[in-house]
Amino acid sequence: MLIRPLVAATALAAAAISQAPQFQTIPAAYEAAEANSLEWVAGTGAHLRQQTLIGASHLTNLVGHQLLALELRRAAFADAFQGATADWVVTLSHSPNTPLTASEVFQNNVGPSPVTVFSGQVFAPTSPPNTSLPIPWTNSNKIRVVFQTPFTYTGGTLCLDIVGSPILGQTSDWWVSDAVWEDIPGAVTEIGAGCGLYGGASRRWSGADKHTLIPGANGKFWAYGAPNGFGICAFGAANAAPIPLSAFGIPAPGCNVYLDPTMVLATNIGFFTPVNSPLYVEGKAVTYVRLPADPWIFGLTLTTQWFDLMQPATSNALQWTVSSNIPTLDMAHIDGDPTDAGGNLTVHLAPVYRFEHQ
Repeated sequence: MLIRPLVAATALAAAAISQAPQFQTIPAAYEAAEANSLEWVAGTGAHLRQQTLIGASHLTNLVGHQLLALELRRAAFADAFQGATADWVVTLSHSPNTPLTASEVFQNNVGPSPVTVFSGQVFAPTSPPNTSLPIPWTNSNKIRVVFQTPFTYTGGTLCLDIVGSPILGQTSDWWVSDAVWEDIPGAVTEIGAGCGLYGGASRRWSGADKHTLIPGANGKFWAYGAPNGFGICAFGAANAAPIPLSAFGIPAPGCNVYLDPTMVLATNIGFFTPVNSPLYVEGKAVTYVRLPADPWIFGLTLTTQWFDLMQPATSNALQWTVSSNIPTLDMAHIDGDPTDAGGNLTVHLAPVYRFEHQ
C-alpha cells in the first residue's frame, strides 16, 4: 500500500530538482572564488562591444542543454559601485574558431546560425563596498540577463557577443566585473635610444606590451610621433652596432638605426593619430603582430624600431621575446567600439560568466 505514495513522492522530488535553477560558472573554479582581475561592463559607461569565445573544455556539462540567462559578478573592491542602466543586444552562436584561433574581427568569430537571445535594458545594481572573498552571486553584486529566446548549446566553441549602449543620465563611472588573468608574459628590453621631438629627455617614444607577447595573442606595439603623420614599424634582427640614419641619405643628426638592414623581416605602417588629451602634443600609432599558438614560436626573439618620416627620426629600439607558454585559459575576449569591424583581442584575460540552464 505504500509503494504508490513512495513512487509519487520520488517523482515529485525529481520534478522539483529538474525545475530548480541550474548554473554553470565559467571558468568553474570561480563559482565560489574570486578571480584575479577585472573587466569593464559594456554600456555601463561607454558604447562597447564585447565578444567572448568560450572553449569547449568549459562547457562539457552544457552539451544538449538550453541556456536561459547570463550573469556577471562585480569585482571585489572597498568602493561602492554606482548603479547603471544600459541597452544590450546579446547574441550566441557556435563559433568556427577556437579561443586560440580567434580573430580580432568580430564577424569572423560568429557562427553560421547566430541567435539574438536578448535585446533590451540591463540593470547594473548599486552595490555597496565589498571585499569578501568570494563575492556572493546575490542581486546587489551581479548583473542578470534573462534570455528572451533560449539557446541550445550543442558543443564546440561558444561565441558570446554583447553590444552595450549607455543611456544618458544612467551611466556609472565604476562598474567592473570579475575577470581572470593568466599571467604568462614575454619580455621586452630596450637596446638603443631614440631621437627627435618626442619621448622626453630619454627619447623613449616607442613601447611594447609584454603581456601580449604570448603564443596565440596579438603582440601590441606602439609609438608617439608627429600628429597626423605616419611611421614605419620595422621588425627584424638587431645590428651589431648602431648605424647613423644619415648613412641612408636621410639628414637626421643623432638618429641611429639598430636593425640589421639585411635582416628586416616585415614592416607595418602606423598613422600617428592625435591623442585627445591636453597632456599630449604628439600622435599615437599602434600596430599588432599575430603570434601563432605553436611551440615553434616559444622564446622567439626579434627587434622592433619605428621611423617617423615627418621629423625625420628613429625611435628607441626594443628587443622582445615571446613567452614559452601557450595560454590554458581556453577563452578569448575581443572588445572595441561597436561601429568598428574589430577590437582588441586577448587570449589570457576574460570575464567570469555564469549561465543558467536547463
